[in-house]
Amino acid sequence: MQAKLVHELSDLILRARDRRELEVLLQGLLTPQEIEEVVHRWRLLACLLEGRTQRDISDELGISLGKIARGSRLLQFGPQALRRLLLRFLQEKKEEEGTP
Repeated sequence: MQAKLVHELSDLILRARDRRELEVLLQGLLTPQEIEEVVHRWRLLACLLEGRTQRDISDELGISLGKIARGSRLLQFGPQALRRLLLRFLQEKKEEEGTP
């Protein structure tokens, strides 16, 4: 069932024609708190992939060590395709910002 829902959601997101439409869609579908949670999860995973310590991440992002540990386990034991995808996103973001 979850795979079907993920497929439906990804299909919907892919229908956005540009960033503006995507932002309108996300703001319409998600509450401000849900948007914040997704962005915080991305930031957490990015920090972990950069090799930052859990304590440093907790201090910077204000996230509990328990949530950080769950994110770490996801990167360690979760789908390797997710880890590769997130690493690519992180690398592309750094390239856009002009950081090595």
